[in-house]
Amino acid sequence: MLFLIILLLFIFCIGAVIGSFLNVVILRAFSGESIVMPPSKCPKCQNKLKWWHNIPILSYILLRGKCYFCKEKISIQYPIVEFITGIVFVLVFLKFGMTAETIFGFIVASLLIVISVTDIKEKVVFDAHTYSLVGIGLVYAVYLTIIQIININMSSTPFNITTEWVIGNPLTTAIGGVLAGVIIMELAARTGYLLAGSRAFGEGDTYIAAGLGAVFGWKNLLIILVMSVVIQLIFTLPLFIKKLIIRKDWNILIPLILFFAYAVGYFFLQKQTIFDNGYVMFVSIAVMFILGIWTCINIIRGLKNPDTLTYLPFGPALAIAGLIVLLI
Repeated sequence: MLFLIILLLFIFCIGAVIGSFLNVVILRAFSGESIVMPPSKCPKCQNKLKWWHNIPILSYILLRGKCYFCKEKISIQYPIVEFITGIVFVLVFLKFGMTAETIFGFIVASLLIVISVTDIKEKVVFDAHTYSLVGIGLVYAVYLTIIQIININMSSTPFNITTEWVIGNPLTTAIGGVLAGVIIMELAARTGYLLAGSRAFGEGDTYIAAGLGAVFGWKNLLIILVMSVVIQLIFTLPLFIKKLIIRKDWNILIPLILFFAYAVGYFFLQKQTIFDNGYVMFVSIAVMFILGIWTCINIIRGLKNPDTLTYLPFGPALAIAGLIVLLI
């Protein structure tokens, strides 16, 4: 048990160090500088940082969140990214142990963290990061396919290229995931032109979905997309409702409140004996359906008003869903 604790602390430290490097990747993606040179420096006063200024998490605490030279505040992003990366690395290690999958998981998790932070920070997704996600997914798929062929040849069953194997092997699944990510996200994005006169989300989200498709395959990508929508709603809906209350937009608020109140009531009451009656069940579902349609129509009408729009980047929701699938 003690050995496991020490090992996990070591993995956390490795993750925190990688997180420190990810901060450099994020910062220099915006500045256009190389991630190798020049050495780490204060973005404000440009002074080269000393080695003890770069200790993950601890340096931020020791320096009290300020630059050693100019006393400019250091962004809280640095320790947060380092801490999250350390935790994610521990979870990946607990999931896969000392295997090749762990290294793959570390790389994928690191890319998803970088993509999330740049999207949250400036609502920007860099092609270099999403292309890397696609690349690592396809490379790993090739590796798995080769391992699969080797394992089949080592067994008593001779390897034969069948239609089933061509369709279901890891590489085909990864390529299908890339195509599915691009097609599904572009179709969804372009529906925004019908509802609000612009794309529902940026092209960067399409590239993220393509990368997730390469990593997880098209079947798991469908799960990730559904999960990401739910995650996005969890973060967006409270802000959307708050904005409606401030604007006193009762045309949207009233049907939205009625729908949620009815849905919650139905959820808690559906096991009552009254719902054993098929007619009552049908009427109750029909009422909820009508309320849902009424709500959707009013929301769509409201989306044409720029003051109603509540934009949160979709990339982090995709990344979180991808990490959940990776770990579960």
